[in-house]
Formats: sequence, structure tokens, C-alpha cells
Amino acid sequence: MTDRFRLSPAAREILADADEVYVSAAHAVGVQALPAHHADPFDRLLVAQAMHEPLRLLTADPLLVPYSELVVRL
Repeated sequence: MTDRFRLSPAAREILADADEVYVSAAHAVGVQALPAHHADPFDRLLVAQAMHEPLRLLTADPLLVPYSELVVRL
């Protein structure tokens, strides 16, 4: 994954232990169940993924935080 992008050594180190999360049909369907706190469909998909897996979603976007305790604002 990191070979396609110009990343700093620090970013490469962080990503070395990261797992990729693919979009599944369950993630896409989960978007429909979310309240309309945020209008961006991709951000809503990230929230649905976090809730379905479950995983923590780290974000700078305060509009995503109300969705779940899994959404952590940085």
C-alpha cells in the first residue's frame, strides 16, 4: 500500500502495522441507518465501517463524533 504514495518515514512506520479495511455491502447498508449528523457520504461510510467492525475512527471532524463512541476526535 505505501509504495504507491510518497510518505514520510514516520507515516510508513505507522502504516507498517495497519490493516486495510475494505468496503463491504454491510458497511454500505449501515450508512442508511445513520442519523443525518453529517452530509458527506464518504465520511458516513467510514463511520458505518467503524461501527460494523468495530474499529476506532480517528478524525478531526467534530460532526462525526455524535455517531458513536468509536469516533474519536483528534
